[in-house]
Amino acid sequence: MILYADRLLCAWGAWSRRQAARAVGYPSVSPMFKDAPAGECYDSKPPLGVDESDNAATDAAIQRLCPDERRLCVEVYQIGGKTVEIAARLGWHRQRVPERLDRMQQRLLGHLNDIAAGG
Repeated sequence: MILYADRLLCAWGAWSRRQAARAVGYPSVSPMFKDAPAGECYDSKPPLGVDESDNAATDAAIQRLCPDERRLCVEVYQIGGKTVEIAARLGWHRQRVPERLDRMQQRLLGHLNDIAAGG
């Protein structure tokens, strides 16, 4: 497993679940400012470590993967579960999941490099 790719994909998984639920995953208004005067709004800032541009780039790189690798991303990083459960949902032997996950992460990093280079 490539730790940097795993971190990006974990953040992407949480981000994509929030996108699907149309939620930001953190309060849209700080509790301290809930009683702001009408017409004035004090929005919350995203928590430290949340970078929407990283998630958007990761999502773009995932879209460049083959359908099986995209499905693996969804199963591991959006749905989650134990390796045995993921393998059962994919119809694979449990040893295939970490092997294919490693290959997928390598391809993902290649796509991210292409995106960063403007390709």
